[in-house]
Amino acid sequence: MSKTVNLDEKPGQAPEVMTIKNFRSNGDIENFYRYIHDNGLRREAFMLMEYAISKVAKARKGKRKATTLQ
Repeated sequence: MSKTVNLDEKPGQAPEVMTIKNFRSNGDIENFYRYIHDNGLRREAFMLMEYAISKVAKARKGKRKATTLQ
């Protein structure tokens, strides 16, 4: 059996927990931001973020109403 190795982990350190504070400093997120900037996709990325946030807000609102009605 082969062992799966995460190349991002440094030996002797526990993997970093993703929090809101360190989200933007994640290497994958930085590369994603760079890709958007380099290819002129700011408008499209903004539209996608608005869509995703509206879906999350609707789901949260529906969840709150369901719990208060009980």
